[in-house]
Amino acid sequence: MNWILLIVSAIAVGFGVYWYFIHVPNYYAYVSSEGESLKKFLNPDILLKLTQEKQDDIWILDVREEEYFLMGHIPDAKSFPHHDVEKWYHQIPKDKALILYCDLTIKTQNVIIFLEEKGYTKMLNWGKYKRWNHRETVEESISI
Repeated sequence: MNWILLIVSAIAVGFGVYWYFIHVPNYYAYVSSEGESLKKFLNPDILLKLTQEKQDDIWILDVREEEYFLMGHIPDAKSFPHHDVEKWYHQIPKDKALILYCDLTIKTQNVIIFLEEKGYTKMLNWGKYKRWNHRETVEESISI
């Protein structure tokens, strides 16, 4: 009986690893219909310059959970957790260009799909936060 449980567990773990690391698509660099110009910010060095020059027409959105945002995020990013997208999307003007990132590109992509359905057209899936290789901002609380 223990052997059967061990075999079934190994198969379940193998499937989980396959699903998480291989099967799940990577939406890194996806742009919405009017977001092609945002692709230049895929380079972390160029995104860093954007955070230092502060363009009002481009927002950087961190769609990870709040606790991860507090532990570190790209400077000037705004916290808009993916699981609350229906609650916060109306706070973002549709004329803003949006650079979104998360810990998984699929979560970001789900937010982008939702926003596209609501009429947002200038968006970039920047990818995973771990791509950020510059100094990060750490905060003690979130104010939205």
